Amino acid sequence: MPSSFWPIILLNTTGKLVEKVISNRLQFYMTANGFLDPNQLRGIRQRSTTDAGIYLTHIIHAGWLRQCHTSIIVFDIAQFFPSFNHKFLSIYLKKAGLNTNVIGFFNSYHSNRSITYTWNNFSLPAFNTNVGVGQGSALFFILLAIYLTPVIQTFKKWIKNLKENIPTDILSFMDDGLLISQEKSYSLSSSFLLCSYNIMFKILINAGLIMEHSKTKLFYFTRARYPPTPLLTYPR
Repeated sequence: MPSSFWPIILLNTTGKLVEKVISNRLQFYMTANGFLDPNQLRGIRQRSTTDAGIYLTHIIHAGWLRQCHTSIIVFDIAQFFPSFNHKFLSIYLKKAGLNTNVIGFFNSYHSNRSITYTWNNFSLPAFNTNVGVGQGSALFFILLAIYLTPVIQTFKKWIKNLKENIPTDILSFMDDGLLISQEKSYSLSSSFLLCSYNIMFKILINAGLIMEHSKTKLFYFTRARYPPTPLLTYPR
């Protein structure tokens, strides 16, 4: 390998090591101080997809013991990774009480970024990437988890402050989310889920994100032999 290639390789390797250190320290700080919501899974240490399966299995069986069925809406956030708003992240990092030097680092880390695509001898001109996050970065998962934390917390507060109680739980898998309702009545459960879905839709818009309605799915976990299949009305 020509010697001229070595500085580039060393620079990339060093950068990845630094990102890994920052990612570990950032996750430790945010978790230890309670800034990551407990309902956020995947990408956070000791919160895997297996944990989500165990949690869902538990609440489904617990509902059956109370003669309730479990209804779940699974929604997807469209273009989540390239829609990542850097200013929104900076505001929450400041709210979390991080040192100003750390916040300054992330502001610098995300500013004046550009990308270009090359295929053999063909290259596109560089263009700015003022939003989004690199999916190959060690900071990828923790930054996305931090970004979604205020979204989930706002949803929980909104549900709690409604005049009528809407007992809906939420789980987050990065760009996927689950809204969970347990009731004896199918119609009541569907109403709760639809209301919660509309609320989450509005909160995501305020965060610069959009639901991809074509990927929304409704699941029933019930012991009834013939459960109904109510239709969902998407927000307009």
